[in-house]
Amino acid sequence: MNLNELLRMLDLSGKPPRPPDQTLPITPLGVTPREAGTATEANSPTALAVDEWGLRRGRDLIAESERLKKAGIDEFAASDFFAVAFEPDPTLLPACSDSRRHEFLALLLGTPDYHALHADTQLDDTASSIAATHFAEQFAQLKKEESREPSRVRASAAGSAGTTGSSNEGEELRREMAALRAVGKAVAEAEKEVTELKESAAALGMGPGEPGSNDPTAIAALFKRVRGDRSLKKICDLAGRFRRVAQSKQRMRSAHGSDEVVGIEPGGDLGRVLPSELVKLALPELELDTLRRFAERQLLCREVRSVEPVGKGPIIVVTDESGSMEGSRVHAAKALALALAWIARRQRRWVGLLAYSGESGERLLALPPGRWDELALCVWLAAFIGKGSELDVPLRELPRMYREIGAPTGKTDVVMITDCRCRIPVLVRETFNAWKKSVTAHVLTLVIGDNPGDLEHVSDEVFRVGVLDPLSDPVGRILSI
Repeated sequence: MNLNELLRMLDLSGKPPRPPDQTLPITPLGVTPREAGTATEANSPTALAVDEWGLRRGRDLIAESERLKKAGIDEFAASDFFAVAFEPDPTLLPACSDSRRHEFLALLLGTPDYHALHADTQLDDTASSIAATHFAEQFAQLKKEESREPSRVRASAAGSAGTTGSSNEGEELRREMAALRAVGKAVAEAEKEVTELKESAAALGMGPGEPGSNDPTAIAALFKRVRGDRSLKKICDLAGRFRRVAQSKQRMRSAHGSDEVVGIEPGGDLGRVLPSELVKLALPELELDTLRRFAERQLLCREVRSVEPVGKGPIIVVTDESGSMEGSRVHAAKALALALAWIARRQRRWVGLLAYSGESGERLLALPPGRWDELALCVWLAAFIGKGSELDVPLRELPRMYREIGAPTGKTDVVMITDCRCRIPVLVRETFNAWKKSVTAHVLTLVIGDNPGDLEHVSDEVFRVGVLDPLSDPVGRILSI
């Protein structure tokens, strides 16, 4: 693929620019080359060095964002604000036709907070779009405030210019301080929203290295849904805390060495990648696709077997959705379920998320080890049954639900989260224990604010907690499965 073909594929019109040494500047009569260069730079519509793709991205942002339209930002300003967030090394031009925007971006590039934010936004289309919107809004607000200044203040500053420089210096200082305040507010708000984006994407299975993590359209749609649902946003925020504890607990587990190659599996471990995959990096036609599959952990890798192979079945998370669980309890329970789903994906296991409320209803969602159905996951998290009965965990129905998931058989972990003391009939208890033995299931039960009651007779481990705290020992035990 040559450069012209790449431009056509990206829908970029025009031919590649000539090398600088072949570009012949045209100097107007009576103007020195240096003055001509300064005039050209001053007339640049963008303050940063932006290519054709960046200009097109600015036009797209204006078309897509009602907030940018309301702010009155043009496509060149949008391109600048997107480029300063997206480009790995944004380059500020010596001058710009909009001198105030040039000053704003110069101050932005010089702040430490911007560089911390830039580490999360560079080469990330969705995060950069969010940051660009905040930069644009604060810049528009800055210009609006300056336009409302009393004309007498500006006239006084202009009249004193010939007699003393103190007024001019004060005016320049005031302008700089106003711009710094706008820059600081823009960076703070952008950092807050970008952090929410990262947490939401990671909680719903689209974090770095996961399948779908390079799909900016899907990530943006997911974030809009989370941001528009207060309950969903609370769950994703809590899920980040549970997931970080899960990462720590999983690293602490002892693991056997890999002794035998038993097959091929998708992954991103370069030490196990097949040579036939690595050689594709040398082919221009396959290089980008190979890098994408590496980022999404979809390269063909050797599957190895440890010293003590144990076939692992699914992880089943049962969440009580009776009326007494409404609010913070069910939010924490679903955040814990997301952390367990993250563990299942790391262990290449199926996970079944089950919401139950006695005989009043049930909601079952199966998530395979590959890419999840993010929309279905959001629906499962946001919904709430809110009814209930005497038995708010599905001991009668769990064998049927286990079959409906369609997961491979093997060692199964069942985690039940409830806040009620259950009274379980003897026949139900014996039937459940027989099923548990047949599928090699290990049942862990978390009871919030009450005694386990008869759940002790059907569980291998039972924990009673006041609240679902990620740092508590019972939750840590659950996250170490």
